[in-house]
Amino acid sequence: MKKHLKLLPALFALAGIAVVTGLVIYFGAADVGRALASVRRGDFLLYLLVQIFITLGLGLSWRMLLRSRRRGSFWLCAWGRAVRDATGEFLPFSQVGGFVLGARVVAMGGVALADAVASTLGDVTTEFLAQLAFIGVGLAILADKVPGSTLFMPVAIGLCVAVFAGIGLILAQRGSGARIFRALAQKIAGTTGEGTASHIDRLQESLDSIYARRDRLALGASFHLLCWFGTAGASYVGFRALGVPLSYIDAVCLESMLHAIMALAFFIPGRVGIQEATYTLLGAIFGIPPDLALSLSLLRRARDFVLAVPVLIAWQGLEAKKLKAAV
Repeated sequence: MKKHLKLLPALFALAGIAVVTGLVIYFGAADVGRALASVRRGDFLLYLLVQIFITLGLGLSWRMLLRSRRRGSFWLCAWGRAVRDATGEFLPFSQVGGFVLGARVVAMGGVALADAVASTLGDVTTEFLAQLAFIGVGLAILADKVPGSTLFMPVAIGLCVAVFAGIGLILAQRGSGARIFRALAQKIAGTTGEGTASHIDRLQESLDSIYARRDRLALGASFHLLCWFGTAGASYVGFRALGVPLSYIDAVCLESMLHAIMALAFFIPGRVGIQEATYTLLGAIFGIPPDLALSLSLLRRARDFVLAVPVLIAWQGLEAKKLKAAV
């Protein structure tokens, strides 16, 4: 009986997530229908395929930071990344919640808990640094194409601040500030039911091991950078599907500025309203009519919806199976 009572919080949490997923499907289906009506099916499938390759690349980036070759396979990391993105974007957990659940999925797949948590922290860091490089490239393109853009200075200042924040992020994980990240790691680990104070030293050891392999860190960051440029490829394909002759260079600039602005709204689930407003603002810079800019935003949400819903359903099925086995 006591064992069953211990499972009640997890059971209620899973039921709540299932309800939220149902609401996401119910309210998002109309957007998918409108998006599909605006483009040819073949173009939309290509748009989906580009995003799938990006997710696989992100899984490879994560795999670079895991030490074990027998566990933490590429496919497990890609699956963990898909769950991280789906839950972070569509469920009311914010992206931090996505990090937590992504680490949980990898740990459920057989990766040591400390390695799952530490690699998540390392992966988030390398992705953030790669994003800064991507935004820097986009900013240079913006300065060349639209020298007097009012967007340049705010983004440039934000980028400079973010660079110092990135350096501090690395130093904090390795130096005296590591206890902050150990506390975060313990919080992540705690969601699996195994996170106790006795694991903290093991978590720090795993973090130190990750940062000692600079070649693996460099590979992870490089793959992340390629994936960021892949997001520009997705925008290029999306705009072409809508009949907008946007060049790839312009797509890099637009996508990098989009992420620079949206980064400020990371705490809003799905960045409701932010994405649409940003696409309209950036579209005007490149001469894209507001209706077409909004159409790409809708197409993007439809793409994310189509990819995320099967992931959410499959993940909840695995969680339910694990709960059933524990009863």
